[in-house]
Amino acid sequence: MLQVLDDGFFRRLCEGLGFICIAVDTELRIVFWNEQATHHFEHTQAEMVGTAFLEILDEADRDAAHKLFFEAMGQKQPRDMEVKYPQVDGQRTTLVLIISPIINDAGLCVGASAGMRDITQRKRMSQELSQSRRMASLGRVAGGIAHHFNNILGGMLTSIDYVLSSDSPRELRKTLRLLAQSIGRATRITNQLAAFAESENELVEWKELNPVLDDFITKLRPKIADANQTLETNFETIHSDPYESQRVQTVLESIAQNAMEAMPPGGKLSVNLTRDDDVAVIQIRDNGCGIPENLKEHIFEPFFTTKGELAGGSSENIGLGLAAVHGMVGEMGGTIRLNSKIGEGTEVTIRLPLQRKK
Repeated sequence: MLQVLDDGFFRRLCEGLGFICIAVDTELRIVFWNEQATHHFEHTQAEMVGTAFLEILDEADRDAAHKLFFEAMGQKQPRDMEVKYPQVDGQRTTLVLIISPIINDAGLCVGASAGMRDITQRKRMSQELSQSRRMASLGRVAGGIAHHFNNILGGMLTSIDYVLSSDSPRELRKTLRLLAQSIGRATRITNQLAAFAESENELVEWKELNPVLDDFITKLRPKIADANQTLETNFETIHSDPYESQRVQTVLESIAQNAMEAMPPGGKLSVNLTRDDDVAVIQIRDNGCGIPENLKEHIFEPFFTTKGELAGGSSENIGLGLAAVHGMVGEMGGTIRLNSKIGEGTEVTIRLPLQRKK
């Protein structure tokens, strides 16, 4: 049976931990520095005690870490973030920093512990896995594109063969109009693919969800005004881990575009952001035509569309949007759900974790 553990035991325990363990006072001066910290940062405890913790971080991370420390100590709740540490060879390792407040017997916060683990290799493997998944998705998209281009080109060849056997100027003009329409469809598909590729190759910018939603709304307002529709927003202020800004905006823009196309002039689009425990909930609701019950199960399938030219409609939407949306939300660790009633409209609900898995 274990005896009562003394302070010396806990110090030895912390010194022998398999990850970096640093303790700071309320002014973020280092008061404890374990062996793993010595191994990683190549400075001994004697050298580091009394120095400013923030000095060991990359300059770009210091303001965010400073804010997070005082948020953790003020709210007496753990916080975490990713930080960079410059190496001698010019490379940067990625560390996950977990800040936990230290509370004394009187319930007062007297400092914080900073647990750190090197996740550089894990991040690299995650990026490689993500790239592999994107390549697999690209293969599926390429197959779908090839199928639709074959349909377009096959129709063009049939029209040409037909008119070559006819001497009628009327049939010739009719065929030329059909060829022009087919070329227009092919051009729009190509342009949408180019736009998708440009968004994938943009410089990655990481933001919390509130500023991402604000940027999205700023871009959406003029489109809503041009469509003679109205926009209603209700955003709670929530704190989340940073997300890849362009990816989240691509998801939201695709859903909003579908909603706008489903509504006549005068329609209303609502965008809400709320918190449900440890999840951010984004809801985009329209009062458009709705989706028939028999089509709901296909709505996230690649190239499925109820209103685009590929479905016999007049819209330029080719059905890439919601299939890509479903995959992107899943890659971000979230879920997406759709509710719709004919004549009442559609509501899309996206749930994203406030703290992402490292």
